[in-house]
Amino acid sequence: MTPQLPVPPPLRRLAAAELRRLSAPAGVRYACYALPAALVLYAAVAYLTHDTDTAGAWQAAESAHRRYLAAATARGIPTAQVPPPATFFDDPRYLFTKAVFVDLRAVLSGLAVAALVLGIRAGGADWSSRVLLTLAAAEPRRPRLFAVRGALVTACGALAALLAAVALVPLLAGAGYGRGSLDGIDGTFWRVLALITLRGALLVGLIGLLGYCLGMLTRGTALALGITLAYLVAAERLLQDYVPSLTEFHLSGITFAVLNERLLMNVDRTQCLGQAACDAMQQGTTGTQAFTALAVHLLPLAAAAYWRFTRRDLG
Repeated sequence: MTPQLPVPPPLRRLAAAELRRLSAPAGVRYACYALPAALVLYAAVAYLTHDTDTAGAWQAAESAHRRYLAAATARGIPTAQVPPPATFFDDPRYLFTKAVFVDLRAVLSGLAVAALVLGIRAGGADWSSRVLLTLAAAEPRRPRLFAVRGALVTACGALAALLAAVALVPLLAGAGYGRGSLDGIDGTFWRVLALITLRGALLVGLIGLLGYCLGMLTRGTALALGITLAYLVAAERLLQDYVPSLTEFHLSGITFAVLNERLLMNVDRTQCLGQAACDAMQQGTTGTQAFTALAVHLLPLAAAAYWRFTRRDLG
């Protein structure tokens, strides 16, 4: 008698089951609950740490300028080489049209790290518990299972980033209205803000997919997290030392380039934080180049993970 092969579930039921599995860990649920509160807290800090006392800031700048001038005179430095008081001025206001991009970049970068960890867990946790054996028995078409899981990780990461950005911008606008300025809002500003938001959502989703593929390839969360940590900590330094021309294509440089509004607007391009980010700024790395570099990271890893999952034994 011929044994009956298992009947694969419909695609919609498979996707629903995998979505429940993805959101089942308590840490994932708590993170989803905490995200709105974290956004409100972030905006509150932006509000409370700024004020409109520009007169006091100018007095502090002039005082700093006098101290610097006195020290320069004592060292014999010509007064013509002393920078003007404006150099020491730190605007205490929340200038929305400038600061919103910095804050959005910080929040989306944090969400990218969270998506990377979520992807690693989604791809690697079920191997150590051997749940994948049961799942592969219920869904013998491994390519479909691999694709559905990866698509859900990507979609959830991108949706979370999009919703976070849409919620954060009005909160930061409130900080600008109450403790700063909303000057400079025009059509170009909104177009650039919308583009950066969409780029950020796509970036977070793809980095989540990168983590998922790494987890599936290594078949464990500990090894995948170790590889990720080693890459984030050591790879940038190695690129700086041995292949400096590629530093901008480290994951941190890619993230900065994708979320960098300064190439799209006529604003200062000198401020940056981190070697990879500064290289991306100085080289003028565009969003297209950054996503191409991300694809170079992602596609070989995805191909290797897909091949191992579909062609090799699950044990």
